Amino acid sequence: MTPLLDDFDALVARQWKALAAPGTWFTGQEQIAIANEARNARAGHLPTGELPTAMTDASRRIAIEAWTIRPPDIAAWAETGLRAEAYVEIASIVARLTAIDTAAFGLGLNDPVLPQPVAGTPTQTVITDAAIDQGWVPTVGTAHPLTALTAVPGGVDLQFDIHNTLYLSIEEMGDPLIERNGATRAQIELAAARTSYLNECFF
Repeated sequence: MTPLLDDFDALVARQWKALAAPGTWFTGQEQIAIANEARNARAGHLPTGELPTAMTDASRRIAIEAWTIRPPDIAAWAETGLRAEAYVEIASIVARLTAIDTAAFGLGLNDPVLPQPVAGTPTQTVITDAAIDQGWVPTVGTAHPLTALTAVPGGVDLQFDIHNTLYLSIEEMGDPLIERNGATRAQIELAAARTSYLNECFF
């Protein structure tokens, strides 16, 4: 094993542990079902029917057509019981899964097998400081990439676990001369920009 593969395996182990356990708004079984729906959508497969319609729709659209989601969609899902904070948790699950699956593909690996769920109930913890502030969902502070998941306890930590392992930490991003796994910062950014272009990234 190379250090890169070791780091990736360790990342998957940490992320899968969080995915299998009850989250804020979903059980471990529901979180894994969300991940399955995202993968099914990417593969062009029909929904499994395991989740309520709003959860299924949100999971699949985040996975393959996030650019089509607008505030009226989030409001419509909320009317069926999928509160905005739960939508944020789905976005967190699907985004982290997509990053891991994409990294696995780049490393020549298959998609990591999803974990078995751990029994338990969601915490349903509401972050009272989170509110709509120049965004579409509640955030702690003004909405931007660093606050996008702040309505879900632990969401930012899970996001940066992915970010730090597969890209750079916030501190490292300030160093234009840094190298990771033999790649210079310029090479890293070229690959990132090209990938974003090919994926029609709208950010």
